[in-house]
This record gives sequence, structure tokens and C-alpha cells, in this order.
Amino acid sequence: MSIVSCLRLDCVRNKVWVATFGVLSAGLAVLSSFGLVLLCGMPFVMTVATAPFLILGVGVDDMFIMISCWQKTKVYDKVEDHMEDTYKEAAVSITITTLTDVLAFYIGLMTPFGSVQSFCMYTGTALLFCYIYNITFFGAFLALNGQRERSNRHWFTCQRVEHADDVRKGNACSVGGAYDPETGAEEEMFINIFF
Repeated sequence: MSIVSCLRLDCVRNKVWVATFGVLSAGLAVLSSFGLVLLCGMPFVMTVATAPFLILGVGVDDMFIMISCWQKTKVYDKVEDHMEDTYKEAAVSITITTLTDVLAFYIGLMTPFGSVQSFCMYTGTALLFCYIYNITFFGAFLALNGQRERSNRHWFTCQRVEHADDVRKGNACSVGGAYDPETGAEEEMFINIFF
């Protein structure tokens, strides 16, 4: 559902691949963190099996924050400027929520219950990895997608398409790159307007 919510009719501004890599980023964070904690010798108990769903929720939330901040930047700015503005807005909220969540789970390590300790260790570490993957892996893909959008390329084929302003009537599959001329930013997605 997260991926579908980033679907757009504009074949250039479509964010399906960005959302896919955002979900993949959360999955990689779970795999990396669980591998590290298992390597350190922490026992895996059944309560830990629910942690990936929590991490996926936090990772997807961070992804949506970054995409939302990206969409508020000016379309014709350089990709570096897009990234700067995106991180300037998104990194603060992502960092604060990650720090408070990780702190809360690591405080849970003080409990005498082994299963709770295990759950807190796996989940806290996974949240740290989720943050690292969102800032690095997902951010890098967001920059690559920005280069594709800047050169007005199709989201699936990566072939250049005609700009939406140049063609009044055309096939939606071969025309794209529309933006709001008043703000210079992307037009809002339907899901943003809905919420």
C-alpha cells in the first residue's frame, strides 16, 4: 500500500521506485540489525518476531517524510539543492523520533525479563539501522531519482519524454514533468490532498 500511494499519473514525477526502495531500506535495516545482534550472542525469542513490523512502520514513515519534503522543493533546482532542502526539513524530525525511540527501547534493557531485554535490544538496534539506511541508502536513491526527473525521463523505461507543458493533448504514458508554476514545486499528489 505504501508503494501504491506514491503512484502518480505523471510519468516523470511518479515515485513508485522511490517508495519501493524506501520499503526495501526498512527491510535491509531489519536484516542488518538482526544479523549484528545475533552475531553478538543475544538470544532470539518469539517476541522479537514482531519487531520487523514495527521497524517497517517507522521506516515507511521516515520515507514519506523525505518524499514529502522532496516534493516541496523547486523542480528546476539542481539535485544537490533538492537534497539539501530535503535533508534540512526531514532530517530534524527523523533524527528526533529515532533518538527518542531508540532511547526508549534501550532503557527497556534494564528490565529483569529476558524476553523483554531481547525484544528491546533487537528493536532498538533495528531502529538505528533504519535511520542509517534512510539517510544513506534511501537518500542516495532519492538523488538518483531526482536526476531522472530533472532530465524528464519516464519512471519505468528511463527514456526521455515530452514535457507536459509542450504538449496539450497526448498520451499519459509519453508526457510528463508537470509542476505548479506558482510555487515551482511538484503538484501535490492525490494522497496529500486527501489527507
